[in-house]
Order: sequence, then structure tokens, then C-alpha cells
Amino acid sequence: MLKTLQDLLTELKQLVTWTYLDNPAETMIEGISFSSKEIKQNFLFVCISGYRHDGHDYVNEAIHNGAVAIVAERPIEAQVPVIYCKDTKHALAELASAFYDHPSTRLRLHGVTGTNGKTTTTALAHQLFDHVGMSAGLIGTLGITYAGKTFQTPNTTPDPLTINRHLHAMVEAGVTDCLMEVSSQAIAEARIAGLEFETTSFLNLSHDHLDYHGTMVTYAYTKAKLFAQLRDSGCGIVNADDSHHALMLSMAPSVADSFLFSRHSTTANLIGYQKDEQFMLQLGDEEAQSPLPFYEDYNLDNTLCAISIVLHTGIPLAEILPHLKKLTLPSGRLERVTGINQSVYIDYGHTPDAIKQVVTSLTARYPRVLVLLSAAGERDRMKRSNMMEVVVASGADVILTVHDPRHEDPRHILDDLAAGSSVELVQFAEREPAIRFFCDQMADYDCGVIFGKGHDRVERIGDEAVPFDEPELVRRFLQLPKLP
Repeated sequence: MLKTLQDLLTELKQLVTWTYLDNPAETMIEGISFSSKEIKQNFLFVCISGYRHDGHDYVNEAIHNGAVAIVAERPIEAQVPVIYCKDTKHALAELASAFYDHPSTRLRLHGVTGTNGKTTTTALAHQLFDHVGMSAGLIGTLGITYAGKTFQTPNTTPDPLTINRHLHAMVEAGVTDCLMEVSSQAIAEARIAGLEFETTSFLNLSHDHLDYHGTMVTYAYTKAKLFAQLRDSGCGIVNADDSHHALMLSMAPSVADSFLFSRHSTTANLIGYQKDEQFMLQLGDEEAQSPLPFYEDYNLDNTLCAISIVLHTGIPLAEILPHLKKLTLPSGRLERVTGINQSVYIDYGHTPDAIKQVVTSLTARYPRVLVLLSAAGERDRMKRSNMMEVVVASGADVILTVHDPRHEDPRHILDDLAAGSSVELVQFAEREPAIRFFCDQMADYDCGVIFGKGHDRVERIGDEAVPFDEPELVRRFLQLPKLP
């Protein structure tokens, strides 16, 4: 890509000033970065103030590596043009969209938000698009996928440059639709600023990320901001069974469509419910049924949302219906460990509501359930004891451990999990011994579930990412003789 600096500056929606900028139309930009180490010749460097580092402190390194202009929020000394703006995070998103020729306007972008279910819903919609013969991309927790390729990303919703670069590549590859998981942090940090969505979907809202947002009200309004980025011809898709759905739709453009899905409301546009082994569907006057794709109510919600997204692109329900029985859950979402005789599941659940939904579904099917429960370090402490409460209330037995402690003392994490509980608990400050003990106990249980890691294959200890293959550990421990 190649743009003039003038081309990019005209796209900024905030007032800017600059220094040493006599003729921006003659300054050619070959790339943009917010990492000084990734700057190359003729790049634009955007100073971002992050959690641990401030890009303003790395301007000289960026210039040394080839930056020909700087975007900053506060005064800096530089021998290249400096463009000042109020919010460089928003500026980065707007510049990224402009540099890659606004790719979100050249395909149908489908944003999915909610506390739980984003990964599953986008994966199911991606599968449905593939089954009906449409070329779709996917951006989310499990990476970025399109045209037969998958790229790993560190966040559920990547940075604006990564998003727009891959959206541009999708357009070039003939992709017509892209599913994107949209986290509340991504919305608050302007990672999706400048994007235009064909559909925005809301699944649910429950306790999570309050260490970041402060209150549930702020958390809810942050989620709702996604709907403000609908294009006028777009559609807001919401779960009518969640009380926050009206708030989400209130943020959408007044001319945009709305679409409600539900397992309970008779006034929703798409209604779906379980009857024996069948998934019963009603779309207006149209009624249909399919073999039940999943037993869990929350996964039926995810399926209804995925169907709703595909319906909006003009695919009729009759064409979608035969493919529902082919749907599979993504890695780490109630994933049964293969190669063993016992029923052991790996699940990414890390919020009270997600854990409650999974454990409730398992205790309804299995008489004796064992849970390995954990919480991550340096993440929302307020939800930890609630996670423990929902497991105890389900009647399942529980073992406590930690995952991804980062720089937090594992004992503090365990104390938070066990706070207020009158149940005698087995606790492990390290995850691998906890999994081994869990496996040793499985002979006395009909089913077991290990929460926390899901698809993730590393443990974050301090600043290190240590390889950690949880399913492989389970297979190994369940095939080993028990210790005396």
C-alpha cells in the first residue's frame, strides 16, 4: 500500500495540528505502526499510551528505524513532521481504515458481542456460510481465518491495523462476509473505530471485566456502542431473552433494521426451542425443525444468533436448515477430551454465568460431576467467589487451582475463589498437579470438566508464556497408574 500523508490526514475526524508540515501531499507513507520496533522506511508512527509502555517515549527509535511522520497526543521533540490529535487510539483506527481503503465498506462485516458465546456464535455462523457456499472470514479469539489460512492473534479483537490489513486481504481474496468477535475492551479502546458493520449482534450480559469497566452500567453501555457503528442499511440482532437487548438497539441508527431471536418470547422474529431430540424453529409464519445440534440451552442461543446473521444476507431458512446438524463447537468450548474412556471436558468458561450454564447442563445429564475451577491472575477479582458459588450450588464437587497467574500470587487467587465458602476445598497453587489430582479422582465420577484454558495452549507465568497442552495432560494422567 502507498498513500500520501495528506490522503490520510483528511480521514481524521478529530481536529489536528502539526509541525514541520509544509506539504503533506508530497510525503509518501508506505506503512503505519504503533510499535517503534516494527517501523520501516517511510512509515507513519502513531504514539499510543498503553498499560506498560507509552509510545511517546519511543519516538527517536521510530525515527531511527525510518518513520517520516509522527502522530502524538502530547508535545514531543522530533525532526520529522508531528501531527497532534486529542486521541491517538481513535486516530490509529481511522488511519488504518483509510490506509487500507476502508475494507469494512467493501464486504459485509458482522460484529458479535456479549459476555459469553462470541467465539461459538461466530464459529457457527462461519460454518453455516461455508456450508451454503459463501466465502466468509473470521476474526476472534481463535485467530483470523479466511481463504484456507489461519493467523494467530493475541486478543479476541485485534488492533486496528491488524483488523484492517486482514479485511483488505479478505476483499482481495473474494471474501463476501466476515464474522468478528467484538470485546468490550476493544470498543472502549477504539480498536473498531472507523469500521462499518452490516450486522451487530448481542448475546447476553453478565458479570465480567468489572476491574476494567468499574460498573455493570458502564459495561453495558460500552457493549451498546457497537450498535452505533451499523451502516444505515444494516441490522441489529439481539437476544430478546436478555434484559439489555433494548439498550443495544437504542444505540443503532434509526433507519437500521432490528431482528430479535429467542427461546422464550413469542414475539421474536426467530424462535427456537428444544422438543425431544429436535430443534424447533419458527421464522414468522414459517415453521421448521432439525435434529438437535446441541443439548445446552446457551449453545442453542448461539445457534439462533448464527442463523439470524446468515438470514440477513438473504439465505433462506430452508437452505440453512439441512446444515444445522453438521455444526460443531470450536476448540475449547465444552470440548470432550479424546483418546480416553472417561467423560472429561475442557471449557473456556471464565465468568460466573458461563460456568453456571456449563455445570448446570452437565449435572442434568450426569449424576456425579467433578469440576476443576480456576481463575486467571491480574483479572477481575470481584467475580472469583461468584464463580465458586455457582459450582457449589450446582451440586458438583470442586477442586480449586489457578491459570495464567502472570505476576499475581497464586495463593491470593485461591483465597479469592474460596472466599465465603463453607465447603472444605482441595486447592493447588500450580495447575499441572491440580489436573493430575483431578484425573486421579475421575474413577469416582461420571463426568468431569476443567475450566479456564479452553483452546489456549500456553500458561502465562510472570512475563513468560510456557507451553501447556491441557488435553494432552489429561490423556497422559488418565492412562498412567495411580500413585500409591
